[in-house]
Amino acid sequence: MELLRPGTFAALRHRNYRLFYIGQAISLTGSWMQSLAQSWLVLVLTDSPFYLGLVGALQTLPVLLFSFHAGVVADHVRKLRMLFFTQGALMLLALILGGLVAAGLINIWWLCALAFLTGAVIAFDIPVRQAFIVEMVGKPDLPNAIALNSSLFNATRIIGPAVAGVLIAAVGMANCFFVNAVSFLAVLAALALMKVPLQPRNSWKPFWEAWKELADYLLGQSELRSVLLLLAMVAVFAMPYFVLLPMLARDVLGAGPRGFGILMATGGLGAFLGGLTLAGRLRRHPPMPSFLGGLALFLVGLAGLGLCGNYYLALVFIFLTGFGMVSQLSTGNSLLQLNVPDGLRGRIMSLFGLIIMGFAPVGSLVHGSAATYLGPGLTIAGGSLLAAWAAGVVLWKYPELRHFGFNHPEPPEEAVAPPPYPPLRG
Repeated sequence: MELLRPGTFAALRHRNYRLFYIGQAISLTGSWMQSLAQSWLVLVLTDSPFYLGLVGALQTLPVLLFSFHAGVVADHVRKLRMLFFTQGALMLLALILGGLVAAGLINIWWLCALAFLTGAVIAFDIPVRQAFIVEMVGKPDLPNAIALNSSLFNATRIIGPAVAGVLIAAVGMANCFFVNAVSFLAVLAALALMKVPLQPRNSWKPFWEAWKELADYLLGQSELRSVLLLLAMVAVFAMPYFVLLPMLARDVLGAGPRGFGILMATGGLGAFLGGLTLAGRLRRHPPMPSFLGGLALFLVGLAGLGLCGNYYLALVFIFLTGFGMVSQLSTGNSLLQLNVPDGLRGRIMSLFGLIIMGFAPVGSLVHGSAATYLGPGLTIAGGSLLAAWAAGVVLWKYPELRHFGFNHPEPPEEAVAPPPYPPLRG
C-alpha cells in the first residue's frame, strides 16, 4: 500500500516542516472544534438552514473580496512574519467569540460579524501559508508536504469534532471556542522556533500589473487553466455540502451533537487516509489519475450521502467523500505550485484559495436556500450531479489534461531517478 511506504513521510525530514506540522496538529484540532460548535450554535440560535448557509457564506465571502490583494501581499512580504500576524488574529477572534457565548451575549448578528472577520484573516493566511511550504521543504518534497498537510488537516477533523461533540453536551459551546484560542499558541511557538533563510523578495508592483503578470502566464498554460476550471466547478456545485451537514445529521439521519461529531470525524478519517495514500503515491506516479480519480470518488460519495437516509450507510459515503476530496484538492494544489515561477506562487495560491473558499458564498447561499424547499439530502445530491456534469464538459473540451504532470526540476534526495511523469505541455 502507498501509505505504508517510507517515502510517504519524506517531508518530515525537514526540521522547519516538523515544527510546522506539530504546531498545526494542535491548532487545527482546536479549529475543527470551533467549526462544529459554530455550526451547532447557528442551529441553536435560529433553527434555520438559511442562516447555516449565511454564516458559511460570510466566513468565506472575504476570500472572494480580498484574495487578489492577499496574493500580491504573499509574493512581496516575509511569509514567516505574515503568519505570526494571521495566526495571532485568529486566536483573538476565537477568544472574543468564546467570551460572548460564555456571557450569554451572543446572537446571530454578532456571530455573522465574527465569521466575516475570521474569513478576512483567512483570506490573507491561505496564500502565504501555502506558499511558505516550499520554503520549508523545497520543490522535490513539495507534493509530499502538501499531501501530508492535507492528511493532518483531516486527521484533526477526526479528533476535533468528536471532542467538540462531547464538550458541547457536557460543558457547553463556549469552551470549544476557548480551547481553539489556546491551541493557536502551539503554532505561534512553532513559527518562533523556525530558522528560515531569507528569501529574495519581489519588488512591489502595482496591483493590476501584478495580476496581469499572472494572467499573461496562464494564457500560455492550457492545462493549468483546465485544472483551475475543474476546481472552480466543483467548488461552486459540490463543496457547499458542508454547510448542510448539521441539518442532514439532525433532521434526516436522526443524530444529535455526538452523532454529528462522529459523522464529521468519519469524513475526516477518509480524508486522512486519502492524504497519506496520496503522499506516497505522488512520489512515484503521475498526478492526474489521483486528481481525476479523487474527483470521481468525491462526487459519488457525495451523491450517496445525500440520497441515503440511514446513519450507518451515511458514514460509509462520507468516508468516500473525504478520501476523494483530499485526493483531488491536494493534487490540484501541487500541480498549481509546481507549474508556476517562484515569484507567482503567492498569487496562484490566492487564486486557489479564491476558488476553494471564495466561490463558496454563492454555493452556500444557493444550497441553504434550495434546502429550504428540497431538504438537505436532495440539495447535496443535486449539487454533486451538477458538478459531475460540469467536470465532464471540461474533460471533453480539454482532453490533453489527462497527460498533465509536475514541473520537477530535480528528483528527491533519496531517489536514483526522477519519477516517470509525462513531459509538460502547453
